[in-house]
Amino acid sequence: MGKKRKPEASEQYDWDLPGWVVNESLDRTTPYTEDELDLLVEGTLEGIRDTAAWRSLVDQAGEEKARRILRTRIIMHDENARKLPRH
Repeated sequence: MGKKRKPEASEQYDWDLPGWVVNESLDRTTPYTEDELDLLVEGTLEGIRDTAAWRSLVDQAGEEKARRILRTRIIMHDENARKLPRH
């Protein structure tokens, strides 16, 4: 049995990501899970953390509430938010 190799610094751990992120051909048909929302919030924050808009929101609402607002916005834009999960 082969040893799992350690991913390069720039590589993602594929087994930590949802299938629809790793495989573009998979179509997500259910609402985001809590773990997926966590990934989306963190990924979004990486891109907006240094923007004036984010800093302004944090100044007005505080860091925790600003994160909740961001999470809510992501949920609002989830095209599958009103769908029931398939069993």
